[in-house]
Amino acid sequence: MNIKLISIFAALTLAACAAPVTQQEIAQAKFTPQPNQAAVDKEVNTYIKSAVNNPEMATKECSPPRKAWARAIAFEKPKFGWMVVCDVKAKDRTSGDTTMKTYMFLFTTDGNFTYDPSSFANINNNVQFLDLMK
Repeated sequence: MNIKLISIFAALTLAACAAPVTQQEIAQAKFTPQPNQAAVDKEVNTYIKSAVNNPEMATKECSPPRKAWARAIAFEKPKFGWMVVCDVKAKDRTSGDTTMKTYMFLFTTDGNFTYDPSSFANINNNVQFLDLMK
């Protein structure tokens, strides 16, 4: 019985481990041209309209695009592209402020992806900016 429990625990622990992104994967990564401000605004505003109450009253502040890799689940293959991080502050129906929420937008050769960093157990397993890697 104990051996079975230990085996199950070991298997679950290994499954939860993040696969590291290799230097070879980074060297072979394909990037789109850096998105311009109009493309960033279009993507971010489209997402805000679908995810936030009263999107017309929401305020946002976004970082400039930076090369990065990201993945929704720590053990899946990383996507490479240009990452834009935005802080969005919505307002409720009575015009009262709500808490600020951060979203990450990745512009890739396979389309654009949105990530909620609060859903990551350890953000370093899911997102890295290439200019911060050694």
